[in-house]
Amino acid sequence: APSGEEGLCFMGSRLPEVILVDLKMPGMSGMEFLKRAGQADPLMVAVVITGHATLSAAVEAMKIGAYDFLQKPFRADQLRMVTRRALEKRLLRVAAAEAEREKAHMRDLFVAMVSHQLKSPVASLKECLSAARRGYGAQMGKDCLELVQHAEGRATHLLNLLDDWLTLARMEAGSVAAVHEEVDLADAATTAVAEVLATMRQRKVDVKVDVSRQDAVVYGDSRALHDLIVNLVTNAVCYTPDGGCVSLTVEGQPGGVLATVSDTGCGVPANEIDLIFESFYRAGNAASSEGTGLGLAIAKKIVESHGGHIHAESGQREGTALSAYIPRGQEQR
Repeated sequence: APSGEEGLCFMGSRLPEVILVDLKMPGMSGMEFLKRAGQADPLMVAVVITGHATLSAAVEAMKIGAYDFLQKPFRADQLRMVTRRALEKRLLRVAAAEAEREKAHMRDLFVAMVSHQLKSPVASLKECLSAARRGYGAQMGKDCLELVQHAEGRATHLLNLLDDWLTLARMEAGSVAAVHEEVDLADAATTAVAEVLATMRQRKVDVKVDVSRQDAVVYGDSRALHDLIVNLVTNAVCYTPDGGCVSLTVEGQPGGVLATVSDTGCGVPANEIDLIFESFYRAGNAASSEGTGLGLAIAKKIVESHGGHIHAESGQREGTALSAYIPRGQEQR
């Protein structure tokens, strides 16, 4: 095509495998062409043709989507080599895009199966067991009642696991932290702790909350940030023995808010500290504790979806501290 405009018209009828574009063309520049071609084809693989005087411009072009550049004057074998590399790159991008589409399709099927074919019967089973325990517990023998209570507890655990799976699936689909609003992390922390204590009454763990009412506002997904605090506190309570203590602090810092949850639990071995945010991972000294193994993986995804970071500090038999930093958000700044 003798111009950028005609090149774009060509792309409107058939997307090319590889584009070779000169930076200097009549009318539209090569830079402008790359921007508009990238909008037409997100998988675009473009090679920039440039002279000695525009080498820096070629680097800029690569920053906005060009894959490689060919410097004038060039030989036929150089053109073949660059084009071959570009074609290979195109194949890789197309394969990766197809794999991502397949992954999204499988994720949608998984969410539908968990939501409709697994959660409903498990929830019904839990309610039946709960009703049997409440209505007929006095008529049951001790061993029978213990079996019903154990089954009810396992059904509850399975429901929690299914909920965590669904949360992770929604995060991978990009639906978490999609809606942003002002969120006071101090209020979110107080509400989250009350929720955890209400659902974990059987644990004899002292939970202390120290939140700063100043500079604790961020701009994010209120539900996700609430779940972040719930997961951090629940994780700490699960891995703290009866008689232990869990502390939650929320304080404003330059550019963001820091939430830290520390416990007096069994701690995490030094060689495993970087693995605790992986799905289903449990430290070797905590394998028998409660939990789904997904809480910290969810917490990490929530923090990262808000542009923040999370890290852990621990010593074996010395407890663990988890710190999540959430930026205030572009709108806040």
